[in-house]
Amino acid sequence: MQLTNDNKYDSERRKELRIDEYNSVEHPFMDQLKNLGWTDGNNQVIELTLQQQPSDSFRKSFAEVVLRPKLYDAMKRINPFLTESQLEEVVNHITAWQPGTLLENNERIYKLITEGTSVNRNELTGEQSPTVRYVDFDHPENNTFTAISQFKVNIPGTEHHIIPDIVLFLNGLPIVVVEAKSPKVTEALPEAIDQLMRYSEQRGDVGEGVPALFFYNQFLIVTCRNKAKAGTITTHREKYFYRWTDPYPLTLNDLEHGSSAPNDQQRLIAGMLSPRNLLDIIKIFTIFSINDKGQKIKIVCRYQQFRAVKKMISRLQNGKNALDRGGILWHTQGSGKSLTMMFLVRQMRQITELAGWKIVFVTDRTQLEEQLGETGEGIGFKLKKAEFINKREDKPGQSLKELLSTNTSDLVMAMIHKFQEAGELSDLQVFPVLNTSEKVLILTDEAHRSQYALLGANLERALPNATRIGFTGTPTSKTERLYRDYIDSYTMRQSVEDEVTLEIIYQGFTQNAEIEDNQGADARFEDVFSDYNIVERLQILGFGSRDAYLDSDVTIRDKAYSIVDHYVSQIFPGGFKAQIIANSRIAAVTYKGMIEEALSKKIKELELTNPMQVDIDTLRSIRAAVVISGDRNDELAIKQYTDSKYHKRSIKSFKLPYGQADEDDPTIKGDVGFIIVNNMLTTGFDAPIEQVLYLDRVLVAHNLLQAITRPNRVGGEGKDYGFVVDYVGIGHHLKKAIDYYDEKQGQVDTEQTDEILTTIVNEGELLKALQKSHQAIWDFLHKNGLYDLTDEDAFFDFFYDVESRTKWLELYNEFTRAFNAVLPRKEALDYFSDWKSMTEINALAMKHLRDKRFSMKGIPPKLRAIANEYLVSKGIEEQVKPISIMSEKFVESVNKRKTDKTKAAETEHAIRNYIEINIDEDPELFASFAKSIEEILKDFKGNWKKIYEELEKLRQRIQQRERENTYGLDRKRQMPFFRLFKSELFGDTELSEDQIAQTVELTIHVTDKLQTELILLGFWNSISAQNRLKSELQSILLSPEFCGLPNMITRYKSIISRVMEVARVNHAKIIAK
Repeated sequence: MQLTNDNKYDSERRKELRIDEYNSVEHPFMDQLKNLGWTDGNNQVIELTLQQQPSDSFRKSFAEVVLRPKLYDAMKRINPFLTESQLEEVVNHITAWQPGTLLENNERIYKLITEGTSVNRNELTGEQSPTVRYVDFDHPENNTFTAISQFKVNIPGTEHHIIPDIVLFLNGLPIVVVEAKSPKVTEALPEAIDQLMRYSEQRGDVGEGVPALFFYNQFLIVTCRNKAKAGTITTHREKYFYRWTDPYPLTLNDLEHGSSAPNDQQRLIAGMLSPRNLLDIIKIFTIFSINDKGQKIKIVCRYQQFRAVKKMISRLQNGKNALDRGGILWHTQGSGKSLTMMFLVRQMRQITELAGWKIVFVTDRTQLEEQLGETGEGIGFKLKKAEFINKREDKPGQSLKELLSTNTSDLVMAMIHKFQEAGELSDLQVFPVLNTSEKVLILTDEAHRSQYALLGANLERALPNATRIGFTGTPTSKTERLYRDYIDSYTMRQSVEDEVTLEIIYQGFTQNAEIEDNQGADARFEDVFSDYNIVERLQILGFGSRDAYLDSDVTIRDKAYSIVDHYVSQIFPGGFKAQIIANSRIAAVTYKGMIEEALSKKIKELELTNPMQVDIDTLRSIRAAVVISGDRNDELAIKQYTDSKYHKRSIKSFKLPYGQADEDDPTIKGDVGFIIVNNMLTTGFDAPIEQVLYLDRVLVAHNLLQAITRPNRVGGEGKDYGFVVDYVGIGHHLKKAIDYYDEKQGQVDTEQTDEILTTIVNEGELLKALQKSHQAIWDFLHKNGLYDLTDEDAFFDFFYDVESRTKWLELYNEFTRAFNAVLPRKEALDYFSDWKSMTEINALAMKHLRDKRFSMKGIPPKLRAIANEYLVSKGIEEQVKPISIMSEKFVESVNKRKTDKTKAAETEHAIRNYIEINIDEDPELFASFAKSIEEILKDFKGNWKKIYEELEKLRQRIQQRERENTYGLDRKRQMPFFRLFKSELFGDTELSEDQIAQTVELTIHVTDKLQTELILLGFWNSISAQNRLKSELQSILLSPEFCGLPNMITRYKSIISRVMEVARVNHAKIIAK
């Protein structure tokens, strides 16, 4: 037999790793504890060897897990009134092991540690049933902190032992277990976690660990120095252990480190194990909760939650006024904002001067309402939900006004969506002052939302001295103006780096379809819309053709088959699910049928050949659900998917794993694999089982960032990434949004926001403008003998005069703009009554105007029918291969092709896709690009090399378009309108210098007017506001200055319609002046 040295090598390797583990990880860990005060007073840091005696660690035998002498001493010090017999009683109470699971015992002991126990009588004072505390959470120095390395514990019923690397004791109770590994170990942290699971007997085998050691455990730490994470006894996989990278309230510069930055271990120790922080984490930042699978779990806060709460508490205690005490909490989606709110409440209840505060939650999402309610109950707080705004005799104590009026320290939840559904927001009356106490805190979730404007102003009026904190994952300039300052920030990029949320992988597809029978399609269009004149037909094409394309059966069928292929191959094998955001509500309904059709076909294919062993039986059970908003006049195809009960059942089914049923309602099975939406569930929807978002609707800015974070939640085994699969080309919008928030994050991190926030707007100037516009409109009315805003007859007669009506519209518009600018400040409400009455009067004025606004009602279905008949699919191509949205190469995704034909095809598709995405923003410019493509394909038909060369020139010309002469106009805000006027008035004619100057002047007049009008809150939802703007535009176009321009008299109506279309698309750019 040939002998080898394998065993000798393995032994030497283990010895080498053990030495490295001690020198690189374990010993530095113990040394850092000494610097944090773990050797002050009664505290000790003890490094044991494998050759040890129980007495070395204050025990009588290795079977003990509690350091009883330390516990006795601490109990005497904290509770000096205890007699010897009482002391024995309370020590036995916490050290006696009771039947039950590890988690049940852990929760029982957690309550004893945080709430204490009691004895019959205080023999010194005579007090009955006095509270006995095991820990003094108010005075860290009154406790005993002990760290012991190589803590040897006997496995019950055997002669074997477990030896955790480090155990940390609080008053003799083993509250933290640390498992260290050498940095040279390949899978260091997973191996350390597995070892902790063995020690706590959570791998399924009995007799390999000591569960009793973990009855007292508050959190676990695994470390290999450069990577260190913390979890709890219910955290069984590394993805649920989290880093602690900020040692707050210390800074990184406070930590001892060499030339490089402090490592993960140093940061975690400083942040979690300083005596003060450790006590707070146990008392304030630990909860037991129920997860999506109905399982009880133990949760310890993450560092951004801890830091945010501490910063908010500091402001609440030290702020000189309500504004100083409040601010913006910018934490990205998926970072646990609901828990942060509840941890804040818990911390406030522990501080005498904050314990009596009333706390008001403002939210507009049912999911958050339920989440906060469950979370609040999970940590011992009962939320009072305001079911409506005004008092009702049949339901006393449930209105917002009643709940706000009391001086009790309630937790009140104001639910915007309920107020909207009841119609209370549209008929909102100005609140009276309900509570003048300064001890009121308003916490607003997703504080960037505009729905809060009027209610927010009323809350400020009702609670004039309240402090306000806004929680948001995507702050806007409006948020900054309202809250003024940032309290804390935690961005998407940081959460991905910390592995709190998953990295998002972006993949882009292009759907290719065209109309081959142009003559037939044109003839059908003329036939269907024969009752419309040429101007109206152009408006139909301009307004509806894009939606007709995206909503057509042809394009949706192609995309649905592509989605199912992607889902079955990439997502379904892991048991995860998908969300689809459709272009419209009817498109969402169409998607449901097409997805289920594609699934059926896929199953038939797999029944013939199934090399990847896809679970066909489960695949057969999958269905798609549609969750869309409703309207009273919806067609039947839409109405069946707008019921709230259907929504709730569908969402529950979607959140359940395949093959499982809901515990409360077994009729709900986890068979919804696709949830299809248009506007709903794009924000505030947490479903860890969702791994992919298929995007078939153009979203921009914060709405886009909110939507794409739906699949980024940490989920079950195998969910290592979230996926966003794009079918409409939003990649450039996504890059722009990420860059915007990265830049804002830099400003917050470098504390440059003070200057930015103070220059956003001058509140005093806004209020003066409101006062001035209010006075101006009343002066005008008084001058014309009008004093009573309820005298409709007088106003109706008054508006017959064109000049009077025009002047009224101008003054009313200015008053409305000023009113909306001051909202949601309470000062706006002083003008609310007049504004509301004048808005009703304004409707009378509009009746005197002939509303020739072209209506698209009933037209989209007709356009879809034409598209379905004549649109021919050319297939779907992958344009952007999977790439992380955080990658620097995110926008550099050009695939190299071999042949001139494929290169030309790729370039053509890329240009067409770019034109399709941007044509609404600048119709003239991009229509000219589209025309150039057609000319290239026609002129060089069959010569693919030449076609590719010409298309590449066009692509470069598109890229270089920003070098064009803008005549001093803003390229993004004003040039689209300049090109529109040039096209409508001059066609292809070259403009003279005088004509250029005149068109530039016209552009400035129109864009200035648009900027003034579009700032009106809810402009695109107000027909009267749009009609008013059209009237203003008509006045400009037909003014003596511009009516002489070629074709102006004959084309001004068409120009107004096109200006409105371009303004709608470019709304954000126009008002951002």
